[in-house]
Amino acid sequence: MRMILIILLCWCASGAAAHDGSVTLAGDGALIRYRGMLLALDGAVAEQTVDLRLSSGSLPLWQSISWRKGRQRVRITALPGPGDTPALLLDFGDNGYRIVIPGAGMAREDYPLLAQRYPGADLALPLENGQRVILHGEQLQTSPYRFSNIRR
Repeated sequence: MRMILIILLCWCASGAAAHDGSVTLAGDGALIRYRGMLLALDGAVAEQTVDLRLSSGSLPLWQSISWRKGRQRVRITALPGPGDTPALLLDFGDNGYRIVIPGAGMAREDYPLLAQRYPGADLALPLENGQRVILHGEQLQTSPYRFSNIRR
């Protein structure tokens, strides 16, 4: 019995370590965690210190900024979005995970267009009726959504 418990604990711990980050919906925004970084989107409130606060649609089109915490990096680029407001593309590290955040609201039937418009994005956080949703491919996901880097 003791051996089974030890194996189970090791398996659970290894499964938890397999995730590089997560997205948690919070209020009108989201909290994005990636390898020790915590980003707050659109006023999301965290219980711990936030490293970087983002406001969707706040960066001028085609402008890019990079931010670093220790050995981790995120590059944020404003891309043409659906509607008049730019979308933000968060690119975590070299060959890391990519999250697109449209600045304008979208109808659910338009979600498939995100994959065409942003073919390199691994996850999208579109606005639906004033609230962020988590979209992987064309499938809505529950919060928190855990992700791992995709080798390109």
